[in-house]
Amino acid sequence: MKLLKKIKAIEVKRTFVLSDFMSSKKDKRKRSNFIPEKVFQKKLRGSLKKTLALKESRLDKIIKDGWKKRLVAYNNTDWYLGEVNTNEVGVWKRAGGLPLSWTNSSLAETAMKVKYALDHDPKLLKKRSRYTIPNMIKTGVNIIKKEKYLLPIIFKNGSGTNGRRGLKKRMMGDIDDGCMRSIAFAVSGDMKFKAYIGMPRKK
Repeated sequence: MKLLKKIKAIEVKRTFVLSDFMSSKKDKRKRSNFIPEKVFQKKLRGSLKKTLALKESRLDKIIKDGWKKRLVAYNNTDWYLGEVNTNEVGVWKRAGGLPLSWTNSSLAETAMKVKYALDHDPKLLKKRSRYTIPNMIKTGVNIIKKEKYLLPIIFKNGSGTNGRRGLKKRMMGDIDDGCMRSIAFAVSGDMKFKAYIGMPRKK
């Protein structure tokens, strides 16, 4: 993992909240439906405007209402814009409904298994991963990567929300938010990508 520059925690909070708005269950469009690029761009502009209008206290409340421990972790971490390799980080345990055995190693290995399923037997993908990953690929991962508030959020291994607790292989970084996006990047051929990286704050 490469740290490029230090950033404020509010940037990470905006990223988490924007992602939440983009995947809102209140959206009239079925979440399983493919979203064309123009529709995605329109929804992104609306969600971004809504997110940037919020004060940090409001961002905190939204995050806290979803999972209080995440807000605590975000506030007690030093944040950086950085770059990660797909063999350095791992996704959340059973991310998006994927089998445990698909998520217990690196993102690169997870993506390899997902790509096999997409190419040979899509029914192997369950729950959210079944539609989210292929839809992101169809929409175009380059569009997603261009928006800084859609970058994956990653903690140094074993810190923050520790979403890989109990998995057999320890990675340099644990993806906290943006697991589906990260998998879509890797399936599309990316070996590295930019992300927000959280490092334990020195006492």
